[in-house]
Amino acid sequence: MIPNVHRLLLQSTALLLIGTAPALAAPADPASPQAKAGTVEGSDIVVTAQHREERLDKVGITIDAFDGNRLREEGATSVRDLTMYTPNLAVHLPFGENSYPSITLRGMSADNFNESAPQTTGVYVDGIYQSSSPMLAFQMFDQERVEVLKGPQGTLYGRNTTAGAVNFISRQPSFSPNGYAQIDFGRYNYLNVEAAIGGPLVGDTLAGRIATKVVRQWDGPQTDRSGGDHYGQIRTAFFRGSLLFTDNDGLRITVTGHGGVDRSDTWPFTSVAALAPAGQPNAGQICPQFLAGDIAGANANCVDVSGYHKQTKSVYDNPRSLYGRHDNSTYGVVGQIDYSFGAVRLTSVTGYDHLKRREGLDEDGGANVVTDTIRGSTVDQFSQELRLASDDDRAALTWIAGAYYSWDRLTGNPIFSSDFRDWFGGAVADYSKLSTRTGAIFGQLDYRVTPTLKLTGGLRQTWVGRDFTYRSVFTPTGGTGATTFAGTNKLNQSDWSGRIALDYTPSDQVLIYANISRGFDAGTFNSYFLGSQAALQPTRQERVTAYELGIKASVAPGVRIEAAAFYNRWTDIIVTAIENRTGVNAPYLTNGKGADIAGGELKLALRPVRRLGIDAGASYTYQRLDTLRQQNLFGTIVDLAGGRLANSPEWTLNGSARYAAPVGRYTVTPSIDVKYESRSQRDLLNTKILQTPPHALLNARLMIEDGAGWQGSLWVRNLTDIRYVAEAYQVVSGGYAGLVYNLPRTYGISLSRSF
Repeated sequence: MIPNVHRLLLQSTALLLIGTAPALAAPADPASPQAKAGTVEGSDIVVTAQHREERLDKVGITIDAFDGNRLREEGATSVRDLTMYTPNLAVHLPFGENSYPSITLRGMSADNFNESAPQTTGVYVDGIYQSSSPMLAFQMFDQERVEVLKGPQGTLYGRNTTAGAVNFISRQPSFSPNGYAQIDFGRYNYLNVEAAIGGPLVGDTLAGRIATKVVRQWDGPQTDRSGGDHYGQIRTAFFRGSLLFTDNDGLRITVTGHGGVDRSDTWPFTSVAALAPAGQPNAGQICPQFLAGDIAGANANCVDVSGYHKQTKSVYDNPRSLYGRHDNSTYGVVGQIDYSFGAVRLTSVTGYDHLKRREGLDEDGGANVVTDTIRGSTVDQFSQELRLASDDDRAALTWIAGAYYSWDRLTGNPIFSSDFRDWFGGAVADYSKLSTRTGAIFGQLDYRVTPTLKLTGGLRQTWVGRDFTYRSVFTPTGGTGATTFAGTNKLNQSDWSGRIALDYTPSDQVLIYANISRGFDAGTFNSYFLGSQAALQPTRQERVTAYELGIKASVAPGVRIEAAAFYNRWTDIIVTAIENRTGVNAPYLTNGKGADIAGGELKLALRPVRRLGIDAGASYTYQRLDTLRQQNLFGTIVDLAGGRLANSPEWTLNGSARYAAPVGRYTVTPSIDVKYESRSQRDLLNTKILQTPPHALLNARLMIEDGAGWQGSLWVRNLTDIRYVAEAYQVVSGGYAGLVYNLPRTYGISLSRSF
């Protein structure tokens, strides 16, 4: 236990005075005539976080749930947009806009530069786990809801949920005809068109639904002053089709097929030079401006290994040497069978997904060729889960038991260093294949000891096997490629996850809960920069033991509050560290000793008068690394004990306000959302020039509805046009750091029709 952890937990709980709550949580929002003073609709949300339908305010887990219609109204299209409304959720894009996200939940983050690295937050789409980080780049559309579950979810969800899980639940077919169509047009010639329609096909036994989303953007904020080109074009298209069969006697079969393509521009890094130029006493050494975190000073006084330095002041000017573009495609199918017989319900969930990815990226962000790469991979995955559960939720004892199997394969060249040739004499290609098999059995019991006290116990045993093959090919300039290293390895690991919980409901308006849970992630292999069998060794599995105390309460008419305090002991953390395994300093996946993470979250939802909704949020996260030895920028081994993990802000704040004003037969709703994040580091060394500064994002929207399904909106995102470093990394051997800046202010108009 970390020193003064009790004091930290008490301080976190004391933040109750600040409060929070997701503004999108209510299925019936303040814009509806039914939203009256003194009612907080969020307490009526139904979630399936524990594989059964439950009211959100009756589930003893910290959950943020979002209604799909409200997400669409607010223009939310990806998991990153959820950070506007979710305390202690941070999302960064390792390769800039239009790339896949990396999720940090309660201070626990994963390394998503390396595709083979495990995720700490499991992402599920219609019950199917997304096994590889690039699979998370999908866009949300036609969602029923999204659930963010905080804390280890190993019992019911299994692998790679040490921090939590995010569930995306698509809108399913129904026997009531319904649908919508929407068009959005905005800055940079942005166009979004999406639509969905569903209803009965054959009486009351067969229903269907289809949905599609197409996004085009013909312009972008990044420019190449030398050629006048604009970067940031978007070309994506997604579809989903579902069929529902029911015999109206306990049997339901749902089959969903989906697919999509992405031909968008990649987002080039902006270069910051790191080396003192020729003629200086310290030529070739790291320059002082770079060390001090002075971006403008580094660009004015330093160079990279090619002698280049950025000469324009705009953060969006980028004279790239490689015009990169995504060439990604995906498809998959999900089948779910539910059958209720007597007091028992059987559920089968089967899924298959395929992703093919290839994208070019100017990683050094300069006009010269230093680190231009092409990243390509293919992911295939299959999973099958069977669950048996009690079907009487009013019984004193409820239970669920199941078995799970999955197989996935990641192949290709996760990093293909195509243009090192100018400075290192040739190109290096890394080819790898990682096959993973996972099996598990699990069960959970919920026993109502008294009408106000419920005890929960759950356990899961998991087996993971991985087979890894690797080949590195070097092609000298003007020559023929030859294999420089090839090897294979495998690992077999097993461990258990579990949860013990106590829920106390002194009244129908109050729930107090306490959880102790355990989770683990299996070890994995590095997928690039390998030159010896020693570099081919897998990481150990990482484990977390988590403690949580929380409350959900309606404390007064129109006032609802939630608060949670937590402490996580995280051991054998899988991190990226600079190591010399093959004679060259390079980033490798390795294990740190551990870390202590503690903090708190609070939510406040206010409905003081009819048609007005005010929501606010806050979170705090304390982190302390154990001993972790790492090479710094000068090649010296340093101990990072006492430091923080990357991509994890200490504080997050969020707030929303929304008022639905009747104007004749119309309803006019202005709304505003704000999110604040404190400073966060982008590497374990806490390199100053890679830091994301404290920043606040402000979005605003003005919506008008006619009560008959028509809706129009004017919107602006990043209203104050703040610019900050959103992602960064450094390559000392190349003499540069690559920075990604956030999107500038965007604005537009939306029109939709629902029925």
